[in-house]
Amino acid sequence: MKNAILEVRNLKKYFPQKKGILSRTIGYTKAIDGIDLFVEKGQTLGLVGESGSGKTTTGRCILRLIEPTEGSVYFMNKNILELNDQSLRKLRRKMQIVFQDPFSSFNPRMTAGKIIAEPLIVHRLIPKMQLKDRIKELMEEVGIDPSYYNRYPHEFSGGQRQRIGIARAIALNPSLIVADEPVSALDVSVQAQIMNLMYDLKEKHELSYLFISHDLSIVKFISDRIAVMYLGKIIETGFTETIFNNPLHPYTRSLLNAIPNPFPDSVKKVSSTEASQENNSDPAKKNSSENKSTGCIYYSKCSNSRDECREAEQNLEEVKGDQFHFTSCIRYDRI
Repeated sequence: MKNAILEVRNLKKYFPQKKGILSRTIGYTKAIDGIDLFVEKGQTLGLVGESGSGKTTTGRCILRLIEPTEGSVYFMNKNILELNDQSLRKLRRKMQIVFQDPFSSFNPRMTAGKIIAEPLIVHRLIPKMQLKDRIKELMEEVGIDPSYYNRYPHEFSGGQRQRIGIARAIALNPSLIVADEPVSALDVSVQAQIMNLMYDLKEKHELSYLFISHDLSIVKFISDRIAVMYLGKIIETGFTETIFNNPLHPYTRSLLNAIPNPFPDSVKKVSSTEASQENNSDPAKKNSSENKSTGCIYYSKCSNSRDECREAEQNLEEVKGDQFHFTSCIRYDRI
């Protein structure tokens, strides 16, 4: 893509399955199985899927916190999987991560000020004399009282800790932030505050986000485009409005049906393609390489599946008459 700040091609991550005293490899779990995605400059891509779909692994592979098995990750036109340690260290100033649980990513012996200062010290971007003033500026920017500079992580609430994590992420003026479920562990009212903060920071600093979540209602607020992930594969992608107004894959529809209804007295319309409760077995057995089955990975959970779904190799195909809308469901026009 011409304006893409991040482009992922055929990304795979297989984890070996070990067995026996000698820990022999008997197979592989396909956490990511050949995905393609891109994030344009100044935009947000929401990566959505249930727990275990491979979302977090995708984010960490993109940043090379985990080494991928195969594929390419182009960030600012450089394949980061081919960079040596020194080149990667320089490029990492421009890509940061916000973790789901900030408390576990903080050193409990470090104060808030030192936590935010750490990336600036590591990359030697600011003289020591100016460091404390810069940290207090960052704390104010994310809504933390600068007088809390010497407080420790356990003295903050969950929302305040996430603000500290965001301050640490923006300290180096990055171009891309991978936000790994940044609000899933927070109360609803605090979620709204953090989402508003992230939106404001995006506009102010011209940030690009890869926003990972299992909740489509949250992703709708901040994302320009959405990619739906299931068992290590992207099964539908498109603009946010398109995904919400015209979901084509049965799994996407089931995710939309899972959004809480603000009017509980009204009757909820359930799509005819919603997952069958009677046939809940997964043909991929958690996407293990022991199963060589082709076809739709959602086959056994879809009430509208047919033999052609089980047998045909399914890849993302652009929807006719719907620009930049892709789905892997071959029966989308017959549902």
